[in-house]
Amino acid sequence: MTKTVWLLITAHPDDESMFFIPTLRSLLNTINQANIKTVAADADGRRPSDDISSIQLLCLSNGDYRDASDGPIRTKEMYRACSLIGVGNRKDSAATVTVLDENRMKDGPNEVWSCDLVSETVLEHIRKRVAPIACADGITSSKPKRDCMLSDPSKETQSWVFMEKKTVQSSKSGKESKQTINLNLLTFDQCGVSRHPNHVDTFRGVQYLLNEKCYVTRDKVEPMAMAKLWLCHERHATKNDADTDSIEFNISVHTLRTISNPLQKYFLWVFVDIIPFLFMWLFEMLWHLVYFLIGGLTWSKGGPQPIQQFSMTKTTSDGSNMQCRIMDPILVWMAMAAHHSQFVWYRRLSVIFSRYTYINDLQKLPIDQPLYDDGDDEEDDIASLPPVVTMKEEETSPKFLLDPPQIDALREAVLPAGLHHRPWKRIYSLSRDGDSFVAFQKIMEDWSRRQGGQSTLLIVKASGGDMVGGFADVPIPLVSNSTDNASRSCLFKLQVEKECEEPVVKVYGKDCFSSSKKILFSGSRRMVAFGGGYSDGLDEGFGLCLSDGFARGTTARCMAFRNEPLVSDKDGVFEVLDVEVWGFVFGQF
Repeated sequence: MTKTVWLLITAHPDDESMFFIPTLRSLLNTINQANIKTVAADADGRRPSDDISSIQLLCLSNGDYRDASDGPIRTKEMYRACSLIGVGNRKDSAATVTVLDENRMKDGPNEVWSCDLVSETVLEHIRKRVAPIACADGITSSKPKRDCMLSDPSKETQSWVFMEKKTVQSSKSGKESKQTINLNLLTFDQCGVSRHPNHVDTFRGVQYLLNEKCYVTRDKVEPMAMAKLWLCHERHATKNDADTDSIEFNISVHTLRTISNPLQKYFLWVFVDIIPFLFMWLFEMLWHLVYFLIGGLTWSKGGPQPIQQFSMTKTTSDGSNMQCRIMDPILVWMAMAAHHSQFVWYRRLSVIFSRYTYINDLQKLPIDQPLYDDGDDEEDDIASLPPVVTMKEEETSPKFLLDPPQIDALREAVLPAGLHHRPWKRIYSLSRDGDSFVAFQKIMEDWSRRQGGQSTLLIVKASGGDMVGGFADVPIPLVSNSTDNASRSCLFKLQVEKECEEPVVKVYGKDCFSSSKKILFSGSRRMVAFGGGYSDGLDEGFGLCLSDGFARGTTARCMAFRNEPLVSDKDGVFEVLDVEVWGFVFGQF
């Protein structure tokens, strides 16, 4: 029997109540109908071939944006709200609610959640929570603990481990007990529904999981892409057993469509969705009334169709789009009221007027990764990233210092995975914006206040033809005359031997997350420096320093970044020919 599991992945407590109740209630109604069919099938001595076995919720943060003490409060509020919705109460063993408190995924509009971190977190949840509960009545003999109020998935017994494709193929020769599960991941779309940065990063992480962590193949019967994951029992992970209990997950991602127009979101949708339905409902009621008044009860079996209800689920023939409708604003109000600390006046209005209270439009996320057959080499399984998208500028603007191959090379060698899919924007250019350090400071301060404006890439063209720079994971002009911990920052040197050869990037300090890394910005001295934070340079030299308003640059060995001098000159002093600072666009697609 193939089981179906829905996993809702949200960023904060209250997301499930504010946006996803129509979908959750529709799925719960489907579960109830499936349970009725299962009971009837058992009575006839047969089992249905497919059923929805569980709905699970994973919240990536506990909502402690304002204060750390808010985390436990909001976690309890989410449990109460989910219990009202029908998901996560102790009587319902088909659902699980998990709330995480991860230091690297804190709630906040200025926080950047790594795509790799989000994807690994979801994979861990699948391994520790989805697999045991989904297979409780399947191939395993020992049923796991079904505590729907468990907020720390690490406490669950780790009985399942992920298997590589090669391991799966080699185990097919033995006696294998395999369970197939259709795992549907439900989350925000690329605009984050409300355009909150954490929502967008959640989508990015799930998209990264689908395209980078899963093995994507093509169905031999139907030409469609399929993403798969395999798990096996931990007792088989270190043994070459011929008999293996395994789980095959068919992964699909469904995203909630963002309604960008506020008028359509809170007002116009009534004329598009509600009023036409009311007219159709009245017409069907009148037709039924006329039918019975003229003696329809004595007619043949044929007659009018049942009156269409507003609460329904519509799915396209290919399953790529689904619309879930409910007419229960009181339930949404009660669920949001359970989030007492967040139920402020504008959220009360949103519950009443928002389209998400009544209708959810879901879209199936397409797979971007190239498709491979089972006979392809393992090296071909790694999908190459698409070319970097750079924001267009005016035709009169000077050309970029970097050509597209160099930009792609820097993206793959320097940037963290969370920024790989972000478009690039040239924030500052010495040849375009001039050498005024005050203007540079203002441009950088304005950019750092933007959504996701913390990380930047500095490119310097030196007098000897060298192309060097640094990646900063903190706002460069955070506060004038101050330093800030930049543990994920790094330095690099771009080398191109010949025009026909691919660029080579030598990176320093990327894999060393040291607290001694500092980025110094001094407006009075007109200086930007990457190093150990020593402004006088007595204890160690800066890895890269631009001073005198970008007129001169120096580079030296730096223990914080473990780098060699970045330029070919022995003394490490060079004239600056041009400077560019690149930022990464968040929330614009």
